[in-house]
Amino acid sequence: MAKREHFNNLIKCSKNKTKTMWNIVKAETNTRVSKDKLPVTIEGKSIKNYHDLANLFNEYFINATNTHQTNNMSTNSQAISKLYSVFNKPFPQLNLTLINAKEVKDIIRTLKWKSSYGYEEIPLKILKISAPYIISLLIYLCNKSMITGIFPMRLKYSQIFPVYKKGDKHEPKDYRPISLLTSFSKIFEKVIFNRLYNHVMGYKILAKEQYGFRNNYSTDKAIYHLTNNILKALDNNQLVGGIFCDLSKASDYVNYDIFFGKIGVLWCHGPCTQVANLIPEK
Repeated sequence: MAKREHFNNLIKCSKNKTKTMWNIVKAETNTRVSKDKLPVTIEGKSIKNYHDLANLFNEYFINATNTHQTNNMSTNSQAISKLYSVFNKPFPQLNLTLINAKEVKDIIRTLKWKSSYGYEEIPLKILKISAPYIISLLIYLCNKSMITGIFPMRLKYSQIFPVYKKGDKHEPKDYRPISLLTSFSKIFEKVIFNRLYNHVMGYKILAKEQYGFRNNYSTDKAIYHLTNNILKALDNNQLVGGIFCDLSKASDYVNYDIFFGKIGVLWCHGPCTQVANLIPEK
């Protein structure tokens, strides 16, 4: 009872209850894998050299993505043609307005007080503390990025950590790459995101059934609408059927030619090099 009460208090006092709940589950089921000991093997032989281990994961993650995208190359032209047929009337061109001091301050204020950092070794909490002294420089760099249509190459660098998900702990395919980005890249990304999001929402480009990553469109609402529709149908003595699809390793299947082609169709009705260059690489 004391243990249950302890866990309930942790969840109750947490700002992110879902994350706290899953951390408790992982701790109790002992599914965490030590970052210092990844039991990966090649042809039955365990790898103990960290350099070889890093190369193994790097080669697997790159080849896995390239393989899926290569297999989809034949569908590129059909996908782009389909987009042009659906959106035969161009939307107004995306307006990348310049940033001001208030927006930068608001973005920095929303960043979490974290001690983690990328290759630049500057934690978010240091960035937040030093914001008053560097805000003018950040405004200049963000505006320069939007004017030129170039996302700084150094901010695309990230540290990749393989995290075990499920299956055989000795197989690289059962690990997922987690990127630790630089602190400054989060500001640039948020600036671009705000403009893309306002454009998409302002011209109602997304379907109303698109949930997740949208304000007031949480997955809780998706579950509510699904449950509500099912109950209404049952009350009217109608048959109810459902098809549920779960795509494993979804990011590996993203075809970036189609992705950037879609950006061109929706926002510029043609090749949109500036927006494509601004979006950080995966």
